[in-house]
Amino acid sequence: MRGMARRRTRRRVVALAALAMGTAVLGACSGSDDGAEFTPVAGSDSAYCATYRAWKVYELDNGGAFDQPTPAALREWWKAYLLSEEAMLRQAPPEIHAAVVAKLRFIRTRLTPLVERYDFDLERMRRDGTAADQATMSYGRPAEVQEAQAAQYAFEDKACGTQPSPPAADVVFEADPSSKRFCAALDAFNGELDGVASSGFDPDALRALVTGDRFAELLDRLEAAAPTAIAADAQADSDWFRGRWSDVVARYGYDIRRIYVDATPEDLAVFNRTHPDLLEHSSRTTAYEEQVCGG
Repeated sequence: MRGMARRRTRRRVVALAALAMGTAVLGACSGSDDGAEFTPVAGSDSAYCATYRAWKVYELDNGGAFDQPTPAALREWWKAYLLSEEAMLRQAPPEIHAAVVAKLRFIRTRLTPLVERYDFDLERMRRDGTAADQATMSYGRPAEVQEAQAAQYAFEDKACGTQPSPPAADVVFEADPSSKRFCAALDAFNGELDGVASSGFDPDALRALVTGDRFAELLDRLEAAAPTAIAADAQADSDWFRGRWSDVVARYGYDIRRIYVDATPEDLAVFNRTHPDLLEHSSRTTAYEEQVCGG
């Protein structure tokens, strides 16, 4: 299952880590600010993606399976989980239908009977369960199920506006004397986003960050510290955060949930930093972060 454990929020996952998705199908595409037509990713406005995003909102507000405080809470969570998975099976596009079938078969025949056997008591499972049972619940998936999940997740990341970061550019970076300073500035930026995540993505917390002096200061530090190899990319990324990205989050009241319920595909791409007007730059900064800063 995806979302069982919370992933740490990073700058390059400013989309907020595959979280916070809504029930409404995304609206029609809008033109970009420079007048060029924006073409959304195929499937981004599908019923499948709407259901997937709705589940992400549910997880944001209710946690994952391992976050449930009592067996009764897990039982209710599991009901919602099965309803979501069944809906996605009905709505799955042809390219991932077989993968969704394989994943749901595993949920129906292995995971659900497993949690029922322990009466939805994960503490009891940890205490009394076999090693095989515990492995199945945590990570033990047959190879075909792992492959099915990988295919499903790849589609969701690409089409549903939940890709954890802009894809890394196919370029090799090496550390230089300026790298340490830039990576430290990046860690400081990440730390502020972690604070928003820790608040449960409270709109007031995001508003305070984006409209406060600290946000501008952190972006200034990133620009000033950027190594020559990515100076133009860091500048473009920073300008994006100050401009179009900030405009989008303000438009939706600094509410991550509203962004994914109501946003157009173009607004989602602006928020996720996968918009074609920025992608060449954001993918290079992603590559640098992964290769040099250890992100």
